[in-house]
Amino acid sequence: MADALLLERDGVLDGQLWRLWSGHLLHLDALHAAINIAALAILSFIAARMRQLGPLLLSSLWMMPLLSASLLLLSPGLQWYAGLSGLLHAWAAWLLLRHGGVAMWAGLALLAAKLAWEQLAPAAAETSAFPVIHLAHLIGAGVGLALAWPQRLRSLGVRRS
Repeated sequence: MADALLLERDGVLDGQLWRLWSGHLLHLDALHAAINIAALAILSFIAARMRQLGPLLLSSLWMMPLLSASLLLLSPGLQWYAGLSGLLHAWAAWLLLRHGGVAMWAGLALLAAKLAWEQLAPAAAETSAFPVIHLAHLIGAGVGLALAWPQRLRSLGVRRS
């Protein structure tokens, strides 16, 4: 069953588009799953406190395929992906941008520092027996920012002409 749900390049190219969503729901080891589930619980709690859990979950329906497609396009050698961490980075960036204020800037700075560290020292950032696809974290944060940006502009009173 798990093989049918992995984000797998050949499967997507063969028209198995559900993989663009389902690959984010699978994990390869218990430690990585536990870390992701803990982060999911924390971010869900924060989103609920901000009264943004519903909009975040709705945005996730776009985040998952955008993240998956971007990952496959930007990493041509990547044959498959499984994990929630890319989506969690999208959630974090989305929530930070929707929050605004000093917390937004401080959080975005910390997120940027984490992403830079992962890109510059990927081996030091490993947390499991399986390789972490740090590009998924970077793309996820970008997708989260892109999807939250229009609302941020509206909250600032910026109108499209």
